[in-house]
Amino acid sequence: MQFDQQMHEKMARLDPRDTNMDGIVSPQEAAAYVQEYMRTASPEERNQILRDYIGGMSPDQRQGMGDAIVRSPANPVQTVDHTDDSSLLDAFNRTAQAPAQPQGPSPLEAAFGQGGALSNPMVKAGLVGLAAAIGSRMLRR
Repeated sequence: MQFDQQMHEKMARLDPRDTNMDGIVSPQEAAAYVQEYMRTASPEERNQILRDYIGGMSPDQRQGMGDAIVRSPANPVQTVDHTDDSSLLDAFNRTAQAPAQPQGPSPLEAAFGQGGALSNPMVKAGLVGLAAAIGSRMLRR
C-alpha cells in the first residue's frame, strides 16, 4: 500500500456514518491504512490519535471494537476492557502492529474483515472513522 498524500486525502474524506460503504473506501482498505499508519507513526503520535479517537467513541462502539479485536484468532490480544481507555488503546496498538500470518491478512484486517466484526455497523463505522481521523490529522501536518 502506498502511504502518501493521496491516500491521506482519501481517508480524510470518509464519513464515519456511512456504514453501507457505498464505494468511497472498503473497510479492508481502512484496516490496511490504519495498520500502515500504526507501523510508521511515532509511538507518541499513534497513542495521541488513538486516545483522542477512543475517548470520543460511544460505549457501544468501544464494546464492538473490543469484541472485534479479541474475536480474531490471528490476534495476539485475548482480553480487553472496553470501559478502560488504556486497555482498549493497548489492545488496538498490539493488534495493529502484529505481523500478518504467512499468506494471510494482518490481525487487524482479520479482526475487521469480511465475515468478522464488520457485520456490526457500529464497528464498521468505528474503523472507518478512525481511518478518517488519521487521514485528517496527517493532512494537517
